[in-house]
Amino acid sequence: MNIFILAGGSGSRLWPFSRHMTPKQFLNLGSTHESLLQETCRRLEGLAHESQIRVIGSKFHEYELKQQLQQVYSEFPEANLLLEPVGRNTAPAVLWGLNLLSEKDLQDPLLILPADHLIGDLKSFREAVSKAEDLCRSGFIVTFGIKPERPETGYGYLKSGSPLDHGYRLERFVEKPDQQKALEYLKSEEYTWNAGIFMSTAQVLMNAFQDHAGEMYSVFSEAKNDGADLLDQQIVQKLYQAVKNQSIDYAVMEHVQNAAVLPVSMDWSDLGSWESLYDISKKDTSGNVLRGNVISHDTKNSLIFSTKKLVTSIGVENLLIVETEDALLVCDLKKSQDVKKLVETLKVNPRSWLSKQKHQHRSEHWVVIEGEAEILNGTEKRIIAAGESTFIPKGTLHQLGNPTQNTLQLIEVQMGEHLGENDIERFE
Repeated sequence: MNIFILAGGSGSRLWPFSRHMTPKQFLNLGSTHESLLQETCRRLEGLAHESQIRVIGSKFHEYELKQQLQQVYSEFPEANLLLEPVGRNTAPAVLWGLNLLSEKDLQDPLLILPADHLIGDLKSFREAVSKAEDLCRSGFIVTFGIKPERPETGYGYLKSGSPLDHGYRLERFVEKPDQQKALEYLKSEEYTWNAGIFMSTAQVLMNAFQDHAGEMYSVFSEAKNDGADLLDQQIVQKLYQAVKNQSIDYAVMEHVQNAAVLPVSMDWSDLGSWESLYDISKKDTSGNVLRGNVISHDTKNSLIFSTKKLVTSIGVENLLIVETEDALLVCDLKKSQDVKKLVETLKVNPRSWLSKQKHQHRSEHWVVIEGEAEILNGTEKRIIAAGESTFIPKGTLHQLGNPTQNTLQLIEVQMGEHLGENDIERFE
């Protein structure tokens, strides 16, 4: 069996904990000390050798991907980490991986799953994989449908058709419903949540791309037939620039006639919102999920995360409070799906500068380790690149900015008799 792990998601609904450079697949949100990506890798043990697993993610996350995979796999092949030059959704990612398989691999089952989901019942997951393998050897492209536990409006649904030896023929994909429709789906046994997990022989899936996403298929197949190295980043960049941003559901699965849905209960969550994380987390006697430096009093049914500062709450209910070093989110827990809208607003109004300030009791030494920094140091403004540094004497007006669209990382060393946050005089 071959496996594709899709690890390119942005996780914007879990802002500010999940960010562009540290999306949820790299965070510890499950029941272990490992990240969601690492938990995904662990649940695949015994299903395939690490040489048969390909992880497809963003080139901007290369360091994090390599580091986390190294902690799970002792000899993960470097060529099996596929770094996308830009995000184009799941269809191009899967098609790129398919074109890297050998002729022999094309005849074998291929399991495709996201890196950022939680699955609590591993036994049921493995049983579902075994049943799906039987179906895909009979020519089906199998989708995993999660048996609904509530009238969920944040998921797409799968409608089952005529029965098969395992599961059912997939009658159709159903868009995210309103509350009334979701209640109807919950009462019916025909509808399951779309988990975004697929299984097929690679050849059957390749044929489906050719039949239903011909333009995208041709971009990759023509390059391969011309002898192009599909691991060369410059070549892959050109291929990705030539294809549309499409999900595999929209590009392929909604059009095929040989799709099957396999209903399964496996304690699954896609962690698509803070509310979904709250739902699957262990709660205290007041119904709260508390993590980090948190003290609550007379607080009920709330999720409170702190990464650094002490966060306290008194006399509140159904609240989401998330504190990080540079942002604080407070909202109604039931409105947590709207966090994505907030992130879109932040993209339109980016904050590329930190505040202009000075300190009376400390000096600072900044060393840029990635990207470029625009520095105001007294009256001088200049740009320093990775490997360069600047010294800011105490009492000097200074400001830090990022003049590019790339990530800026630096090390700040503070020196002085007092290093507290109250030694900051802000000007703008």
